[in-house]
Amino acid sequence: MNWRCMIPAALGLSLCAAAVAEAQQQSEMGPPPILVITRELAKAGKEPAHEKYERSWAKTYADAKWAVNYLGTSALTGEPRALFFSGYPSLADWEKDQQNLDKDAAFSAKVDALTDKDNEFLRESRLGVFRYLPELSHQAAVPIATMRYFVITSVVVKPGHGDHFSEIRRMVKAAHEKAGVNDHYAVYQLVAGGSPGHYLIIVPMKSLKEMDEAAALHGKAYQEAMGEEGRRKQLEFQGQGVESAETNIFAFKPAISYVSKDWIDADPEFWAPKPKPAAKPAAKKEAPKKP
Repeated sequence: MNWRCMIPAALGLSLCAAAVAEAQQQSEMGPPPILVITRELAKAGKEPAHEKYERSWAKTYADAKWAVNYLGTSALTGEPRALFFSGYPSLADWEKDQQNLDKDAAFSAKVDALTDKDNEFLRESRLGVFRYLPELSHQAAVPIATMRYFVITSVVVKPGHGDHFSEIRRMVKAAHEKAGVNDHYAVYQLVAGGSPGHYLIIVPMKSLKEMDEAAALHGKAYQEAMGEEGRRKQLEFQGQGVESAETNIFAFKPAISYVSKDWIDADPEFWAPKPKPAAKPAAKKEAPKKP
């Protein structure tokens, strides 16, 4: 998880203690206001080795009891890649991270060593900073620790169509509320690391069975709430305002995550499984005695 080399000098990674407490409170109320996502693509044939090495990052942070938590995920669809998520109360808290990292010379040296080794596995790594848009999100306050997947739709709108995107997503949210659709999604906009016209619609799921049920969930009541005019505007936006859109599934990976005690307590079997006991060697059969 090549954090250090990708973060601008004025910004950093790990939360200070006060920011951690605030971020944890925020997670109980809803998605973090600032979401930092690191995207890593391994070199061809290096994917298994890279994922195995990522465990070294998680162990290093855990051993240091570092005041930062992150969620590691692996793509089930699309290009093979890993995404790492960290939440912050504000950009100012993210700025404090580098200061804390710089103050701890011993830990900083370990991070540098991990980064150098990580570069042997990676062909590309990028970091993006996203801001939460609660006015476009629906029932987004869910216990992420009990989830297993993110279904993420990445939408890039054409220049000048940011307000158009907001208009459509407000309409979609209103239809969800009117129809009483019991699903959950958070909308984020990229503020650094790429085009400001880049949005993420993040749907947390406990099981992919929820994708099977999505059509029924958005059935007659939802379609009536959207209305014919709403559907027309939605199709119009897709044709006029969308540069690209792609949906992919990412599975949570405890082995490459460094999560809080609260997350572990929420589901210890998933986040901190006990090692399976080694299989006992089969008893040797005695050779039959000769008569």
